[in-house]
Amino acid sequence: MATQTLQTLMTFEQYADLPEQEGVFRELDEGRVIETSHRSLLHGAVQANVAHILGNHLDQTGADFILTQNAGFLLGPDTDRAPDVSLVRKSTLAGREVVKGGSLRGAPDLAVEVVSPTDMAEDLDRKTEQYLRAGTTAVWIVYPETKHVIIHRRSGEARRVGPGQSLEEPELLPGLRIAVDQIFAI
Repeated sequence: MATQTLQTLMTFEQYADLPEQEGVFRELDEGRVIETSHRSLLHGAVQANVAHILGNHLDQTGADFILTQNAGFLLGPDTDRAPDVSLVRKSTLAGREVVKGGSLRGAPDLAVEVVSPTDMAEDLDRKTEQYLRAGTTAVWIVYPETKHVIIHRRSGEARRVGPGQSLEEPELLPGLRIAVDQIFAI
């Protein structure tokens, strides 16, 4: 997937006024517009697996969350991020504003980013820090090529889980235990 960063800084209002382009996915990173073209089949399959696993858990438990894919979150004045998969407590939605362009003001409770071959480590670190600073409880960075997940928590803890291991998120999703291999089953 090709990624391009536009050099001109923009406010969120300017960003929200940009016309949509078919096949172009955008985020705003502290005033910098990042444009991404198509995503790979592997990326989409892993994203769908994560959404399916989380959605099944929510359906079975009736947990107080909504599941979104590629929904925007206004994390700061000029930072609008759209995780591949996210969870937001239904109980917090009533107090949150949907801003121009359809993004939700504030952070998701869980943000899941599926890494593409063109993603750079420093950009993933920056995005993770933005989510956590804005109030996200946990960020999962999912690596399809190497089949592992790094879990970052607001507490500062970071943990890597790989094939043959399980991923848990007890604060947000008590009782859910995901076999990492299940995320990458294609």
